[in-house]
Amino acid sequence: MKVENELFTDSSADPTQQSAGTLEQLTLLADLSQDFVMSMDINDILRRAVKRIKTYMDAEAASIFLVDRDNENLICRASAGPVDVTDMAINTNHGIVGRTFMSGESQMIIDAQKDADFICHVDSLTGFQTRSVLCTPLIIKGKTIGVLQVLNKLDEQLFQTRDSDILRLLATPISLAVQNARFTLNFVEQKRIKKELTLARRLQRSLLPNRLNPPFPVVGTNISANEVSGDFYDYFTLNDGTVGFLIGDVSGKGLDASMLMVRASSLLRWIGKDQLPPGQWLAKANKELCEKASRGLFVCAAVGYYNPKTDVVTWSNAGLPPVIYKSTECTIQTWNADAPPLGIKTSDLSFEQQSIQLNQGGLYLVTDGLTDARNKSNQRRELEGIIEDIKNIESESPEVRIGKLITSARRHTLNDDATVLLIEKRDHLQEKILLAEQFKASACELKQIRHKIMQVAEQVGFSDKCCQQLILSLDEAITNIIRHAYKNVSDGDIELEIKQQNKTLVFYLRDFAPEVYDSSIRPRDLSNPLPGQMGINFIDNVMDSWEFATPKDGYGNLLIMKKEIA
Repeated sequence: MKVENELFTDSSADPTQQSAGTLEQLTLLADLSQDFVMSMDINDILRRAVKRIKTYMDAEAASIFLVDRDNENLICRASAGPVDVTDMAINTNHGIVGRTFMSGESQMIIDAQKDADFICHVDSLTGFQTRSVLCTPLIIKGKTIGVLQVLNKLDEQLFQTRDSDILRLLATPISLAVQNARFTLNFVEQKRIKKELTLARRLQRSLLPNRLNPPFPVVGTNISANEVSGDFYDYFTLNDGTVGFLIGDVSGKGLDASMLMVRASSLLRWIGKDQLPPGQWLAKANKELCEKASRGLFVCAAVGYYNPKTDVVTWSNAGLPPVIYKSTECTIQTWNADAPPLGIKTSDLSFEQQSIQLNQGGLYLVTDGLTDARNKSNQRRELEGIIEDIKNIESESPEVRIGKLITSARRHTLNDDATVLLIEKRDHLQEKILLAEQFKASACELKQIRHKIMQVAEQVGFSDKCCQQLILSLDEAITNIIRHAYKNVSDGDIELEIKQQNKTLVFYLRDFAPEVYDSSIRPRDLSNPLPGQMGINFIDNVMDSWEFATPKDGYGNLLIMKKEIA
């Protein structure tokens, strides 16, 4: 502690007075603690504290200053006395308060007018006359967060060393109270943001098209890198049987990008229903987006139509990665985007279009989340990596193929949302339901469910080893629902549906618990396995593909897992 002008010590060493003083201090600490638990409003807490401290210290005024986020100014958050200086700001390098903050040491000034750092203009503005000053820093874990100050001992007395010791003692619970209040505010803010993100994600997911049973010629899937996605896709059938489709990627992150995603996807779907040629479709959408520019954000998008009668796909691409076509002979053809993203104000902008007859081949449209996924060496997959996956993935089911593309991307580090849209004629696909069960989220139900899964797996011809692996995968997935989604509440419902799509077994596992973000559920690093955290890795290794989707009614979670029948 630094004492300016003179050093004062206690004049009394009477044990009786010391005992009484200790009791008063304990009473004050108890009263402060009681005030702190009565409210989590930091301003209310500090107002109560300065009033009690002013009275106990026999001071004319008391105040608490807290440093701002930039560590540049100390803001008075509460004051008690003849002049209210709440909200007054003092630079951390100025005044006695600033000196206390910067040095981290208590300051006892006997004659404020003689101190070189005394800010006299505050007295001039308020009419208050500062005679003596006692300040102590508010410190948490070695970091100074503010200053506690008292001014002018009453009855013309002077502050003494005992007063400084008491003020330092009182600074500790105040510092803790400030920290706890901030933690609480941060927690509440995080809960609010999480709730808003959940609502935003739910809105986004509601815009994605419902999964349609084969032989619908367009399938899509998406995985978000963060809680809220900037990617979107959609498809719809027109009156003449033509199928329209669109896929997009909004630049930027966060809620601004997600709101633009909602607007862009709705706008493109609305325009697409007019069946304009794809180039005109994008041009009209671009005009609308440019007229209401959204803070410099833009939209990469591709749109088009598939005519089942002619087997021809026509599309236009504005800013997305090249469109990929794989023929039945496994030859690859690509088309680069010939126009910049939507929403960029450019004169004389035109959107060209391309066409191809599918002939049992598949047309893949992807967002750059797939090409930008990084391996352990931080190398991008690039378009060549996607093409290599497309060439090597063998499956009759388009859902399994695009699921495997997403699974492959998930095994890398995703820096952006990843979306795949596949257009492919698939009249040859057939589907039948092998099992449809609804049961309670209880471990008691698992034995019976395992038995039924075993029957289905044996029925379609899986080996004993593969049957056991499938049972363990489903067991792990159901157990996760019970433990984590329902948090061991046994009255929740779970639905399991198993379908056979040609030579693919598809498991649909649905719960009615609060939504789980698929971006937070992915295989863990096998180089550092932890107990109880390897279930998703097991599912990832056993199943050919897996993904989360939103149930048609928009509530709960839907896990879709696929396994090829040998």
